[in-house]
Amino acid sequence: MIYVTYCDLNKADLIGIKKKVFDQISVFKRTFGRVYYSYYAGQMIYLMDDNKMLEKEVAVTRKDYNTILCHWIEKYDISRTYIRYNLTDRYFLLFLKKLKEKQIKTILELPTYPYDGELSNNYVKMEDAYYREQLKEYIDIIATYTNDSKIWGITCINLKNGIDIENIPLNTRKSKKNIISFIAVSSMAIWHGYERILEGMYQYYKENGTYKIFLRFIGEGGEENYYKSLTEKYKLKPFVTFCGKMLGKELDKIFEQSDLAVGSLGMYKTGISEGNPIKGAEYCARGIPFIYGYNDTRFSQAQEYVMQVSNDEQAVNINTVIDFYEKIISKKDYQKIMRDYAIENLTWNSIMKPVIAYLKD
Repeated sequence: MIYVTYCDLNKADLIGIKKKVFDQISVFKRTFGRVYYSYYAGQMIYLMDDNKMLEKEVAVTRKDYNTILCHWIEKYDISRTYIRYNLTDRYFLLFLKKLKEKQIKTILELPTYPYDGELSNNYVKMEDAYYREQLKEYIDIIATYTNDSKIWGITCINLKNGIDIENIPLNTRKSKKNIISFIAVSSMAIWHGYERILEGMYQYYKENGTYKIFLRFIGEGGEENYYKSLTEKYKLKPFVTFCGKMLGKELDKIFEQSDLAVGSLGMYKTGISEGNPIKGAEYCARGIPFIYGYNDTRFSQAQEYVMQVSNDEQAVNINTVIDFYEKIISKKDYQKIMRDYAIENLTWNSIMKPVIAYLKD
């Protein structure tokens, strides 16, 4: 089997994607044994087996990339492919046509859908819009993180973003009177919308709120300077810390100092109303309640340890968040309850079962 990606998995800002890909590969290995994966970096395509590089070739264009993939699939006698989608052009269609001719079972995963709002290049957008309508000729199954039953006329397997819970410790922090420490872990992209919580904190402090509200940002990205400028503008520097990138034990330590987490608050900017980012699953596995601003297919309002806010530009109402938090901490063992929910519903082992079943059939 081969897991096909079209991105550089070694780029620092793609750490989350790399982790997800590797977690999914681990699940595939339990059923299918050896699983190769490909990635693209510096006009080179690499074929990997765990951390061992088996092949590398120059691939200046997408045509080169897909041609080389066809060669490797034949050379290594691949019978199954799982492809992380990265737009469609004629060369991608030719690649899929080869797979179909060889009767190779293929699933196409859409990491984001709809995604048109994320595309800034109009030519690329038009090219993809034209060619993706032909995908149904070559693809029988799409894996999507939405509730769609069909996309582009193709039957969907509905997934959720999952976690490898063995590497995620349970948070044991005890609440402190009149203090809430937030943590926000992300690549600080436009859809994270953290200006909403900064604006909420500004309004709360302006109204002389009695709680001390702190916020730690973990990560780096395109919106970081914007968030820093708002922190300065709203005079929040005593309460907001930009920690940069953190991993492993260092990150675990910050989580242990956190009461609530912040999920994406700006999905509306890209035209997305629902989704299930990995961070939400990780927060749940750690037993840290969190807020988010979209419809998450893993959680419902009936679950009292998560708080959904509006999917728009409104500032987060900190008083409402405080009410939410006080209700949670009044309950016994809420951290363990969240952990148990994650074990049962949010691990890749459970989530990927329909994908495994299709590829085995």
